[in-house]
Formats: sequence, C-alpha cells, structure tokens
Amino acid sequence: MKELEEKIRELLKGRIVYMGMGNILRGDDGIGSKLVEELRKKGAEVVDAGTVPENYVGPVKRLEPDTIVMIDAVHLGSEPGSVELLKRDEILENSGFSTHSLSPVLVMERLESETGASVFMLAIQPGTLKLGAPLSPPVNRLLTTLPDFLPGT
Repeated sequence: MKELEEKIRELLKGRIVYMGMGNILRGDDGIGSKLVEELRKKGAEVVDAGTVPENYVGPVKRLEPDTIVMIDAVHLGSEPGSVELLKRDEILENSGFSTHSLSPVLVMERLESETGASVFMLAIQPGTLKLGAPLSPPVNRLLTTLPDFLPGT
C-alpha cells in the first residue's frame, strides 16, 4: 500500500471527483459504488455511475474537476483486494481486463476531452463476481482502509 499511497500523492491534485463503477449485485464488481458511498460520507465529491459510466460524463463535468478517479473492479492478475492506480495508457496495455462490456478507456477519453481533467482508474482486483454474492473479505476491508488516505476527503 505504501507504493500506492506515494502514487496517489504524486498524481491526484486539485479538485478531485471520484466516479464509482460496477454492479452491486455481482459481488466485488460493486466495490466502485460502495467505495464512493464511503468517500461521500467523508466529504469527497463523488458520482456513482453504476454500470453505465458513459451516462455520467455530464454530472462529473458540472463538478469542474481537476482530477477524476474512476473506481472499478479490474482483472489485474493479482490477489483479491489488490489495488493499483492506472493511467489510461496503462489500461490500454491490458485490454480486456475490465468487468464491463464498454471499455473504461473510452469513458476516460471522453472525460478527459470534455472536462480537461486528468483521469485515472483506481483498479481493484475482485475475488468474486458471482450474482448475489457479497463483497469478498479482502475487497470489503478496502471500504475502511482506502477512504482514509484518498485525497479530497
């Protein structure tokens, strides 16, 4: 986590908007939506985009962010609950990694184009994506640890 904290301090600047993505009915795929709810409680600017992030570009733009952090379950090939902060070009190198049909890279490009903000993906390795499953224990623990060191809270 220390490396992640350093990267967050280095890259996340100015007015930050967190954009949660995912399906809360599919286990760890709901981490984006659940994490932005925790961030909202701490005073962060958040948008819960659920499974259709492309429909939330306007609401994010109205918040006039300098930085946008999309939060989603991502197949990183690591242990469940692992977290990485990725730039758009790092996602392109790992095409096919997302749990969603529409590539988050396209949403990132649109957000960058329409807001002028820097856009990153806070990628969380899921443990389970089963319909009706709760968050796996390692992913659930992130709800108490991540909000404490993310800026803007």
